[in-house]
Amino acid sequence: MRLSYVALVLVAAIAGCKPQSPKQSVPSSPDQISQSVDASQLPADFMPFYDKFHSDSLFQIAHIAWPLQGESTEPIDSTHNKRILKEWDLSKWRMHHTVDYTSGDFKRSFEMMGDALVIERIYYAAANYGLERRFVRNDQGTWELIFYSDMQER
Repeated sequence: MRLSYVALVLVAAIAGCKPQSPKQSVPSSPDQISQSVDASQLPADFMPFYDKFHSDSLFQIAHIAWPLQGESTEPIDSTHNKRILKEWDLSKWRMHHTVDYTSGDFKRSFEMMGDALVIERIYYAAANYGLERRFVRNDQGTWELIFYSDMQER
């Protein structure tokens, strides 16, 4: 019981660290703590959304919560960077395309929080570098990107 309470407090603290727009629906009960899943375990409508998100630029732009919250890095010196909070805006957005996983250079993992939040991590298999994206099912029942952390050391 105590472990469940600690996990719930941890999830609430993490969720509270980023601003949320009113249209986002984030799970809040302790039985909805995130779990790793493979693509076949994601909600049935997520992968069709995901495929269209990466192939249709207008669809992608329409399914991002602008300004998009996230993280990036900035250099401290010639060998070190630090993470910074960042807002990505439409004017400088570069379309995200599907990653080719067949070479084995990149790996992908998904986490689910309830049935409304999908966390995707894509990382370079040979090094400790990757990116993170968070997608939420909004009140209209459609998926949208709500968080993007660009390629950086993890």
